[in-house]
Amino acid sequence: MARKTVILFPDTERALQNAGANIKRARLRRNLCAELVAERAGISVDTLSSIEKGVSTVSIGAYAAVLHSLGMEKDLELLGADEEQKRRYREFNLKIRKRATPREKKHKKGDGPMIYITGDCHGDFEKFDIDIFPEQKEMTKEDFVIICGDFGGIWEKDVSRCWETKLLDELDSKPFTTLFVDGNHENFDRLYSHPVEEWNGGKVHKIRPSVIHLMRGQVFMIAGKKIFTFGGAKSHDISGGILEYDDPDFFNKRMALEENFKSYRVNHYSWWEQELPSEEEMLEGITNLEAHGNEVDFIVSHCCATSTQALIGGGRYKRDYLNEYLEKIRQSVQFKKWFFGHYHNNKNVNAQEILLYEQIIRIV
Repeated sequence: MARKTVILFPDTERALQNAGANIKRARLRRNLCAELVAERAGISVDTLSSIEKGVSTVSIGAYAAVLHSLGMEKDLELLGADEEQKRRYREFNLKIRKRATPREKKHKKGDGPMIYITGDCHGDFEKFDIDIFPEQKEMTKEDFVIICGDFGGIWEKDVSRCWETKLLDELDSKPFTTLFVDGNHENFDRLYSHPVEEWNGGKVHKIRPSVIHLMRGQVFMIAGKKIFTFGGAKSHDISGGILEYDDPDFFNKRMALEENFKSYRVNHYSWWEQELPSEEEMLEGITNLEAHGNEVDFIVSHCCATSTQALIGGGRYKRDYLNEYLEKIRQSVQFKKWFFGHYHNNKNVNAQEILLYEQIIRIV
């Protein structure tokens, strides 16, 4: 009996194509070649190519084998669990945010601009979907959402790929303005290639008209609040070291690291030395803070001060010169709140310092 052909609706085809693109993106971010992933999954390179294109005739078993080879087999359990994920986001945010009453919403326009803040995104902006973040219904481009580093919307090696362009355009189309400090997982070659502009008292890179990178060591006046920004952090996932793609022995070294399950990154492909700040950036930060009397309302960074890291890390994280720099700022600057990301958790470290990941909280 001939096998019946399954006819897919266009929306379903697009969803499958997006899933394939996500699988390919996951493979590239792990610096894995197609041949290696296909071999691990027990399929041909052509089949892997079809999976990454979202071809519907490939068996679900093949998709599962590829996910397993990428260490993503747990993602299969998320099929049909979208509502649970959305509920989890809502629970995180409802713990912090009080829903506005109809009367409060009615008078919102006279309340001035709003600022929300959240943690790492890594190029995944699902948390800004309207059913997860419904507050945006009351927002305009004069309101802001700040991301505490690892924005991840600028990642590809040389040019902005289709998926990346789509993500940035969708973010730009949101009713609010997105601001972000850089983390340690950004393509700094491309990020720093954007022209430097002045905006609200500090230096920025405008990625889109309403998607703006807040540069290091700047003091901005946003919604009537002074905000000091300092991105960057040292990568923790490089126990196997940094590889050079033009090294004649690159593929052998990469294979040896993968066989021993050692994490590594590739210079100018998945790691950049600019993840940590230069002396000029640190000096500029000190100078700008002094110009404001060493007093701001908020500090937004990706990693945190040495003493703060000790509280949240329990000795897991080694301190570096950026932690020490931020410690000096912590000791010398008056601030109301300090928000940071990097450590993939949601936690009120103390009355002033807040670690963010999935939560989106309103601060103004």
